[in-house]
Amino acid sequence: MATPAQLSANRANAQRSTGPRSAEGKSVSRFNALKHGADAASITLPGENPAAYQALADAYDETYQPPTVIQRFLVDSMIRADWQKKRLQRLEDDLIRKLLADSPDASLLDVMMSDTPGARLLARTQRQIAARERAWFRAHRELVRLANCLAAAQQEGYQLPTGASPAIEESEALEIPERTQSPAPNAVNDWPPIDEKTGKPLYFVG
Repeated sequence: MATPAQLSANRANAQRSTGPRSAEGKSVSRFNALKHGADAASITLPGENPAAYQALADAYDETYQPPTVIQRFLVDSMIRADWQKKRLQRLEDDLIRKLLADSPDASLLDVMMSDTPGARLLARTQRQIAARERAWFRAHRELVRLANCLAAAQQEGYQLPTGASPAIEESEALEIPERTQSPAPNAVNDWPPIDEKTGKPLYFVG
């Protein structure tokens, strides 16, 4: 049990500990209580709604409820890819409207086939949208694989520690199979047979 002197010293220390004072320290400390691994206020750009990002992250958490740190990372990757895709889609819409407004007599196909800076930016934006979709599906595929691995391990009677990743247990099953093939043939050439007396191939003897 703490003595009165120790309690007094603790209170004095607490008064002196007022949290980070530098800009760097404050920037780090603002992430101390994050739930999703990324602060909505830091990932959203000016003009975007942090509450909308938070709602998206909450929906993913409610759907997947990742039990391990690796699954948590994969869900966070899906959230980020989804949010960035939505951002790029808004940019794509704005670009198309701008390009059509600048060329009122042109169709969307004409605009996209033109070699203007706006058309090139639109094509690059569409490639980035496709890249975010691929990133989402890669993370989702790995998330499903890990969940299936965890379910299979539990069916086999394995009890994973709390917070452990099924990928660790899965690696134990990846044993290298024993070699079943016969050994490689001797590299010494046994043909043609050699006559022991002459040292010549037998088909030269006679």
